[in-house]
Amino acid sequence: MRKIQKIAIMGFSIFLIFLAFIYIQLGGADKVEIIKTTSEAYLLIGKKYAGKRSKRDFKKLMDEIADLVKTNQLKGTFAVYHFIDPDSDQDTLNSIVGVIVDTSPQIPMQDFIIEQIPTSEIVRATIKSHWLVAPNPAEVNKQIKEFAEKNHLSLSDKILEKYYADKEIVTEVAIR
Repeated sequence: MRKIQKIAIMGFSIFLIFLAFIYIQLGGADKVEIIKTTSEAYLLIGKKYAGKRSKRDFKKLMDEIADLVKTNQLKGTFAVYHFIDPDSDQDTLNSIVGVIVDTSPQIPMQDFIIEQIPTSEIVRATIKSHWLVAPNPAEVNKQIKEFAEKNHLSLSDKILEKYYADKEIVTEVAIR
């Protein structure tokens, strides 16, 4: 019986080491980098979401746009632009889900809009970890707010989230 216990403990230990290795490889131990800087001007093409704070409905729109990006029907950097802080106490969301493009495109489909996001002073948070182990957006926004408070900055409610690949997410919040 003792031999089985030792084998089980060794197996479990190896499994935990393997999980820790995978977590580190995916960037789970990496910290969020937060800086004050100046943003570029962006051109965002996407679909507007204005309505109740429903994770299911909003996720459905995000999945729809992500599928268009994956199939190259929509080219650019996948992005979400919130006009209202999504972590606020309001029960509605007002956002655009789409892609950031380099040049003014033809609107590819019905119900798409173009939003110009001007250059501004921002607080930028960069997350370099796989989305499976990345901190959740509410935690990142909390860290941005703490950075702004520490540096005596007043933040706008507008938040731009840019998804560059499986291992990089950038969140930008304009400074008032």
